[in-house]
Parts: sequence; structure tokens; C-alpha cells
Amino acid sequence: MEDIILPLGFFAIVFGFPLVRREMNHRHRMERLREERGLQASQPAPDVPNPDDAPALALRLPEPHRLYALALLCRLEDAPLSGLDARARYLVTQARQQDLPATLRGYLNLTPAARQRLAAQGQLPEEVLREQLELISRGVEEALGRDTAAADQLLTQGHYLRQKFQPVKLGEPLPVARGGGRKES
Repeated sequence: MEDIILPLGFFAIVFGFPLVRREMNHRHRMERLREERGLQASQPAPDVPNPDDAPALALRLPEPHRLYALALLCRLEDAPLSGLDARARYLVTQARQQDLPATLRGYLNLTPAARQRLAAQGQLPEEVLREQLELISRGVEEALGRDTAAADQLLTQGHYLRQKFQPVKLGEPLPVARGGGRKES
């Protein structure tokens, strides 16, 4: 038995140690790579403003319209989407992601020929922009004000609590829930 164990131990030391060492080095390198990738993924990418994004477009507007567009953008960003019903959430999201940027882009892309054409029709580009911004603002205000889901939920909860905790007057029969009463044997 010792004749087999001694050469086997020698063989394991000579050939096994380099294999184990290589495996340990490989694991260590893989862990380092995972940590580096994790650090790179956790570091935020530098913010490069999208030139077609609403805030970048709003900053390029002339002064009175810039303030109005930025105020509207703030209202859209601060809108509590989680508490809105589906229609209101859709309107606010669409206004933020499509309607406002399209309006600002349309104004900023006006060429001198397009401005002349609007003037020939009796409209100034600034008036058209103001009107469109006001339409978006009124639509968002209506969508935010028309949200009835939170009010309905509050009223339902109040109705439930009134029924649950309504004091029982002595001498009055207790209301029996239908289908949930006791069965008599």
C-alpha cells in the first residue's frame, strides 16, 4: 500500500500543484475583470445633452418663450405619473416626450422663407409658438386636474371604514352579510 501512496503523492505534488496554481490565478483574474466591469457600469456615463431633447431645445428659444417652455417642462417632469389614471398618464407622457419637443423643434427649424410665409398669412412665429405652448399647458393642466382615481380610492376607503366601524345601536338587528352567514345544523 505504501508503495502506491508514496509515488501517487509525489505525482500529485509535481503535476497537481501547477494545475491548482493556474486555476487560482485564472479565478483571481476573472474576479478582477468582474470588479472593473462593475465599476465601469456603476459610473454614470457623462451627460451629453441630446440636441433634440426638450430642455436643450427650450434653452434655444427667445426669452419670454424660453421661460414658459421651461416652466411647462418642470410641470411635466414633476407630474406624479404613478397616481394618475391611464388616460391622464398617457397625455402627460406624450406631452413630455413628443408634443413639447416637436413644437419647440418646429419653431427652431423655421427658415427665413417659412417666417415670410407665416407673416404673409398674418401670423408671427412667436405668436404661433405661444399658442401651441399654451395648448399643451392647458391639456396637461386638464389631465392633471381630471384625475379621479385618487379621489375614487379615497371615497371607497371612507365608505368601507364607515361600514366596518359603524357603531351598533342596542336593540337594532345586526346587518347580515349575504352568502357569508352561519349554517345551522
